[in-house]
Amino acid sequence: MTLVQALTGASPGQLLTSIRLRRAIRPADPPGAAAAERAWLFTLAALPTFGVLPLAMVVSMEAGGWHRTWYDRMAGTIVVAKERSPELVRVATANGRLFTVAQPTVVGRAPDPLPGRASRLLVDFQDDPSVSKTHALLEPVRGGVLITDLYSTNGTHAEDAHGVHRLTPGRAQTVERGRRVYFGDAECTIQ
Repeated sequence: MTLVQALTGASPGQLLTSIRLRRAIRPADPPGAAAAERAWLFTLAALPTFGVLPLAMVVSMEAGGWHRTWYDRMAGTIVVAKERSPELVRVATANGRLFTVAQPTVVGRAPDPLPGRASRLLVDFQDDPSVSKTHALLEPVRGGVLITDLYSTNGTHAEDAHGVHRLTPGRAQTVERGRRVYFGDAECTIQ
């Protein structure tokens, strides 16, 4: 099993939980010999505590992000949660149109692509003069959408727990599901 983990970065249990073992200095690569060293250190920690100490350390790790126990630090390994694909977010306009944001999406009356970024262009506001030609960038994130006002003329406003406020142009802000966002005067709801 250690050999499989050294070559692939995953044991059978890690395949089920979508986590992988990687080398700390090159997280994109499988751990190689560092997996054997980690297994030896894990066993060393398990013997005097009858397996309770390493089990408690592993259970205390959260499901997302990068995590290291003391034996990971000694072996030069890191546990990485497999990246989930972004959630689908829907945006409902006040006039009943609904569009899905599954990838970075530029909205506006006739949006231009962003230089150096792959993004979908959404021309859904051509009838609203308060919406700029290239108004805002929407990116799906867990629980909502990340919105960046692209220096639009009439601004982008978003609702949060404290009310509605104008977004700072060029600075991304998360807008949660169920909240309203305004591209100029065009009202939308994040679903």
